[in-house]
Amino acid sequence: MKRIANSIIVVLIITFIIGQFFTNSWVTGLYTVLTALTALISLFYSRGIPKVFGSLMILVGGAVLLYQQQPMDMWVEGITRNLPLVCLVVVVPILGIPINIGQYHKHLAGITARFHQKPQRMYLFLSGLFSLIGPITNIGSLYIIHAMVEKLKLPHTLLGRVYVRGFTSVHTWSPYFASVFLVVYSLQVPIYQYLPYGLLLSVFQVLTAYVLFRFVEMRNISFDTPERSLSRSKYKLYELFAVLLLVTGFIFIFEPRIPLNASVIISLIVLFFAFLWALYLKHAKPFVHKVNDYLKEVFPNRANEVGLLLTAGFFGVVLSNTPISDHIHSVWVMLADTSVFLLIMMTTVIISVLSFIGVHQIVTISAIVATVSYDELGIPVIMMAMMLLSAWSVATTVSPVSPVVIGVSSLLKENVFRIILRWNLLYAIVLMLVHTTLIYCLYLFW
Repeated sequence: MKRIANSIIVVLIITFIIGQFFTNSWVTGLYTVLTALTALISLFYSRGIPKVFGSLMILVGGAVLLYQQQPMDMWVEGITRNLPLVCLVVVVPILGIPINIGQYHKHLAGITARFHQKPQRMYLFLSGLFSLIGPITNIGSLYIIHAMVEKLKLPHTLLGRVYVRGFTSVHTWSPYFASVFLVVYSLQVPIYQYLPYGLLLSVFQVLTAYVLFRFVEMRNISFDTPERSLSRSKYKLYELFAVLLLVTGFIFIFEPRIPLNASVIISLIVLFFAFLWALYLKHAKPFVHKVNDYLKEVFPNRANEVGLLLTAGFFGVVLSNTPISDHIHSVWVMLADTSVFLLIMMTTVIISVLSFIGVHQIVTISAIVATVSYDELGIPVIMMAMMLLSAWSVATTVSPVSPVVIGVSSLLKENVFRIILRWNLLYAIVLMLVHTTLIYCLYLFW
């Protein structure tokens, strides 16, 4: 069953990419059927709240479309709405394989050990590593960085903060993350236009986290870390930075010039650079083997994410054609009419509160972008994107079902609510205020 399931999603991605080069109704029909099968398979392999919400969205959405007697085109649009994001979610982690092959994490562990007596620099360095590795490896960056620092015996009160905050700072800008692509794709904003603003959000996020840690939280954390002799190479750090810069640079160059879906462009660039990187390391054959192993484990490893993306996209299309969309629309228009500052802040509050009780931000934000127009809110589309991605980042920080919080809880053997409420709630509130002020100031001077 697992082999068939993983074969289906691989064939789906290949068919989708081919379909972007050759417009053909048979190809479109094939990847639509494969997408529907993938959605059902992902629900089978999903666990916990994602399985519950995904199943509900499929059942309710399907029932509504049948009741409304919507044409087949509406079903096709809903089923394939977030297919480009699934393509990214599956393909982008391949870029992280050369990190393990090249043993980069071992060399970076040696560099990290240099900061054992300077906790504020340790914090800043680890945050920077997430900005460097996170875009390439996504949630895998959490496990790579933990493997680097595990032997340093750093306090959990430090790691529980820097892991969550460092990873979520990438959510606002990385074109390889589903968060960014979902928002810019839905709002039809070219990634190269949004990226500078996303980076600005990320910079303020990292600075906010650092200032809060340096002047408020650090005094309550006890550091007693012995120095260890570990291999270190700054060149490995430079190589990682060069790869990230080149991949992002190529996206900047090609996305506005090639008339293809942005997810296809990013996926092809990622595959190209991952293979080049393996050739540079002289490990092409191990790279191919590891890619093959990875593709055999897409299900169940990425079932939750794939399932939520496909079902939320389907449900968003359904919502946009029901009276509920009018109610969602009226709430946001009312907020915008009252105050743009209030609109930005309350968007974050609403999405974060729903995330805290288990409603994934993919569901909430998909519903918002499907029913609310930035024109009717009276704000530029870039501001809309910044507002939603800021909310996504804060919501991920306070969600007990977000992959990063669950991952940190597993690695540190700490309760998820301790990680959220004791270590990161104050940060989430401060970040919401900082981002709201930043976006509002940009709006005033737009």
